[in-house]
Amino acid sequence: MLLPLRRLPGLLRRSLSTAASPPAWAMVYRISTADESARGVSLSLAPPPLASRVSIPRHVFGLEPFPDNTDRDPVNFFSIAPPAPKEGSDPDTGRNFINVFGSGVLAASGDGLLLLGAYRNRANAWAMFKHQVPSPAPFEVLDQVYARSFYDPMRVSRFVCNPVTGEMVRLPDFDGTENAFSAATGLLTQADTGPGRGPPKRYAAAQLGVLDGGQRFLLRRLSSETGEWDELVLPSPLPPGRRMHMNHEVLDFGGRLWWVDVSWGAVCVDPFSDRPELCPFELPGDVMLPDQQSEEEMWQLLNHRRMGVSDGALRFVEVSQEEPFRIKSFTLDDESGRWMVVHQVSWRTLCSEARATPLIAAIDPLSADLLHLHVPVGKGFCVTADIRWKRPVESMALGSGIHPSKCESSFVLPCVLPSFLGSSPIPGKNNVSKNKTLADVLVRSDRHPKT
Repeated sequence: MLLPLRRLPGLLRRSLSTAASPPAWAMVYRISTADESARGVSLSLAPPPLASRVSIPRHVFGLEPFPDNTDRDPVNFFSIAPPAPKEGSDPDTGRNFINVFGSGVLAASGDGLLLLGAYRNRANAWAMFKHQVPSPAPFEVLDQVYARSFYDPMRVSRFVCNPVTGEMVRLPDFDGTENAFSAATGLLTQADTGPGRGPPKRYAAAQLGVLDGGQRFLLRRLSSETGEWDELVLPSPLPPGRRMHMNHEVLDFGGRLWWVDVSWGAVCVDPFSDRPELCPFELPGDVMLPDQQSEEEMWQLLNHRRMGVSDGALRFVEVSQEEPFRIKSFTLDDESGRWMVVHQVSWRTLCSEARATPLIAAIDPLSADLLHLHVPVGKGFCVTADIRWKRPVESMALGSGIHPSKCESSFVLPCVLPSFLGSSPIPGKNNVSKNKTLADVLVRSDRHPKT
């Protein structure tokens, strides 16, 4: 059995509705683009359920202008396959190696700061594209590199960003070998008077990885007060033989970071604590799956299950995958420490004409009654539904620049944008590698021979 769900005194209540005016929020498209002339990060806001777009300055990749003086985005870098090697030549020669770039939004804090990742990979062009021509859609090339490249590991540079002011602070890299691409990383912010009560005075970034087949966890954490990463190995609070799949975004809630496995529950930890401890929280009994799920099953499950923070409470939503596609919403009660059903509605009631299973796009962070759904029909469209009064509120196409093939499994990220962000500098020791680009780091690391 899992450890009993424990109440966290004073931490589970984080009401946004008590503010003088509700803060704005955005559904941030997690695939970012690069801007040739930008000096900082920028957020192109769109009202939900439309997705807002993030752009980062191209200089973070350390790229020189393209020889043909075009303005191609490094994310869309290779829109045609490279030429095949000449007959009798070695396809692994240096001239066939290429660099592939990409960037994306990794997490959002409860106070509106973003954690971004900029990726760079060196791979064999012919081996990578031998059977499939790369697509010009963002991250499609990146996905192929990650799946096919055995020549160089994916490297990632992380930035804490203020999407309103454009300020970016580069985090230092981890020491040694680490799975930087896939391990789930979150961002937590705190004010002097507690979470959710003013401009952030400090933040913590943390990454949780699985060790020994799931028997232990590796917690890497960085505080803005120290500007350095440290590592801790923590015992797993899960049942023996159960491994956690962390393909859900990491949540900032109640002064803790929450890593979610939508098949059984979540673990949370205070990254600022001198003695951090992983606390488990099970899903409701009729939702939790008793058997271990495969990677492929978990990605499919993530389309229909989501955990999030809404109106100061932790919420969980499930959309059944069979007719009539029943939507069930739960909230974690901070008095009893138990999940309570708050809404149930059939998708057929909300959209009688739809014939496709809706996917969860985002839990509304300001209203427990609103849910944003993605319907994969044609090029796809988003529906905002009031699940309390059982009626659709709004429906619209995904918008330009949003690629339907990538609109599954957390393709948008809810991000609250309180008014104080416009005058809030990113806290902490921000001189740490602040002005180094990802290319600077790669040049330095490439000087060390691989073992």
